[in-house]
Amino acid sequence: MWEGLQLGSGFDVRLIYSKDVEVGGDVIGLNDDWDLAVPLARFLRMNQLLIPERLSHVEGIVQSYRKHYLEEARAKSDVLTYRFFTNVYEMPRDPTRLAESSITHEKDVRVRQLMLGCEKALQTTYDRLSAVSKTEAATWWYIFWVGKTT
Repeated sequence: MWEGLQLGSGFDVRLIYSKDVEVGGDVIGLNDDWDLAVPLARFLRMNQLLIPERLSHVEGIVQSYRKHYLEEARAKSDVLTYRFFTNVYEMPRDPTRLAESSITHEKDVRVRQLMLGCEKALQTTYDRLSAVSKTEAATWWYIFWVGKTT
């Protein structure tokens, strides 16, 4: 829900005519594939003067939704770039190069200081990943024996 409007997937269309009369979208020919069936086309044609009135309201809500999440994404990126997650978790690499890359690309001073202060922990993690990635047996051993004890 955003400003009283359901923007998520998985909703059901309900037409409310009065307190006592509420029907599903199938009454006007609306199906799960949103096909433009004859009854739906007729319903839209009968209500075509009402659609622009509501449409500008819906577009305003969608614009507000997009603006909010764009600002949120920018704020998050100012603290920690998405590149950081890719370099650390998706394609781990030598911690010295990782720290140098973070100093170059990360904007937030706290992240830069953290990366410089954690080189030993990053080195240990990298060494462990390198060891368990050498063979399939080493990987399975780590998953079942070491993972079980931590």
